[in-house]
Amino acid sequence: MRRAAPLLLALGLVACATTESGVSTYTLGRGLVNYDAMVRAKADCASAGGEVRPKGVQGEDPAQLSNYVCSIPNKAPKP
Repeated sequence: MRRAAPLLLALGLVACATTESGVSTYTLGRGLVNYDAMVRAKADCASAGGEVRPKGVQGEDPAQLSNYVCSIPNKAPKP
């Protein structure tokens, strides 16, 4: 659990930074996918208005967090 805490903190900070700079996706980080990490990543992504999706590149290992992205739709400019 101690190893997951810095990763989750980094994911939260990345989520904040990327949404303000206009970037629409970010990877979930490094390491193996486990239930707790994926639940937290999905919650962080949803709080930024996004959805966790696999990268969709054939041959990549689905057990690696780095093969998933948080896709955040770009906000339309206000008229």
